[in-house]
Amino acid sequence: MSAGYDVGFSNPLELMLKESVEKENSENDFPACKLNRWDFYKQTKAKLNEDFYQDIDGALTAGDSEHPAFTRHGLSHVNDVIRRVGQLLGLGSQASSPAAHNLSSYESFVLLVACLIHDAGNKFGRDGHATKAKRILRQIANGVLNEKELSIISKVAQAHGGKAADGSKDTIGALPEKDGVESCEVRLQLLAALLRYGDELAENQGRANTRGVAESDFPNLFCKCISVNVDYENRRVSLDFAINNGESNQYGSNEQGENMYFVDYIWNRVVKAELERRYCDQFLRGFSTYRETRVTADFCHDDREWREQIAFTLTDSGYPDDRDLRSKPKLDGKKIADLYDDYTSRERQS
Repeated sequence: MSAGYDVGFSNPLELMLKESVEKENSENDFPACKLNRWDFYKQTKAKLNEDFYQDIDGALTAGDSEHPAFTRHGLSHVNDVIRRVGQLLGLGSQASSPAAHNLSSYESFVLLVACLIHDAGNKFGRDGHATKAKRILRQIANGVLNEKELSIISKVAQAHGGKAADGSKDTIGALPEKDGVESCEVRLQLLAALLRYGDELAENQGRANTRGVAESDFPNLFCKCISVNVDYENRRVSLDFAINNGESNQYGSNEQGENMYFVDYIWNRVVKAELERRYCDQFLRGFSTYRETRVTADFCHDDREWREQIAFTLTDSGYPDDRDLRSKPKLDGKKIADLYDDYTSRERQS
């Protein structure tokens, strides 16, 4: 904990912001205002914890059955996201020049504040929680940040989930690639991809919740059996699972109430993580790209392995699958032919 606060500020990404703010003439690296960005960050984190994150798990648990809290969404999860984002940027790795050093001071500030607020809307219910980011930030900032800053930070936070205006899941692609405040440029899509992928990988035993709801069993078992490793130097993410005793044949339901084995649930979550890697990599490529997801699954009974480890690697190498492209053709021969026939028919009649 830091003096005067009930929360900590020890994540490497947080310390990088602190260092950038405390250097000489740092005010030139941020939009002009009478604001110490590090002090604002600390105050925002403490205020969000007090007014939002301490209540989130209880609020969601007591909420309607359609959108319950399957795993923890409090400040510990926010800290996990910040830590994972730092790892994706190479902080804590052996790299001599991690990608984090290529963020501007203001981009680091925007990214960190977006991480802080990304799940705060859960206090009002799971459904549409990401869209509440700007309202919450406005309340917390209390007039200190101008409208442009509120907009930029909340856009980065909102893109971690939900749907875009067109109804698709492409929330990052719906953002402008770049924006800025005064002379401070911000790469919105890049920052949103870092937050979104970091959020996807922020699973560990500490996130497991205890609830008497059947649909909560698998998400919390998943948190207990997964170990995530971000290998910045080799550009890979590893998901390692330890599946013990009756979990190997446990049958139940997922968050949507669909019946399946727990191992099938793990596979579905692995696929989701790989899809998120491929999606976010569109916006991280050339900056902090990750090429593959390595997966291992160990199966134990009474502390003894009862079968050999399953290991595989997921990547998008090789010739791409064209099924999705063919299902949504941009050039439709029948449609064009019909339109042309209609055009030429009208031409002949005129």
